[in-house]
Amino acid sequence: MNDLRLSIRQTFAAIGLNSQPAQQMMDASHGEQEIVQPQAKMNFATTPSHLEIDSSEAWQALGRGPHMEWNQRLFGQMKSVFLQQLAQTVDEGKRMAQITNPNNAFAEIAKGSIGKQSPVNYVLGTPNVDNVKVTYTPGAVNTAIEPSPVEIQYTPIKTDIQVEQGKLEMYLRQKNSISIDVTTYDWYK
Repeated sequence: MNDLRLSIRQTFAAIGLNSQPAQQMMDASHGEQEIVQPQAKMNFATTPSHLEIDSSEAWQALGRGPHMEWNQRLFGQMKSVFLQQLAQTVDEGKRMAQITNPNNAFAEIAKGSIGKQSPVNYVLGTPNVDNVKVTYTPGAVNTAIEPSPVEIQYTPIKTDIQVEQGKLEMYLRQKNSISIDVTTYDWYK
């Protein structure tokens, strides 16, 4: 038995694309920059320091002071030493004049003057750590600074941009189609 057979064949359409991308070219040059820094104005004024060292007491304590000062110290005592010696001599004269006194005034005066020290003070000075006097007056520094601003100048350069447009080409690569066929169909074949 022969039956009819319906065959339908379909072909889909295919679209083809050719594309060329866009191109972009940029030339960005650096801008011109100029920086000027003027020097700041600075004025400095100083007053000198003052150091004063007085070592006269130390030299006197060591016996090495100036000769004139040494003489002045000794001769400055002479008036009072003279007056003391004069008073002592007058007193001794009064003792010797007392003839009614049973004691021997001459022997006592001679005995008292044997171990007697000189009334003149020959002591140079007392050695001490405070004999040297140091006086220091620091100087002053006056500073006047006048700052100067920074001057910046910048000149930009325009960026050069070039664009080449892309292309897109569309075409039909395969046409769509439908094919319908009627054929005989034999079951026993």
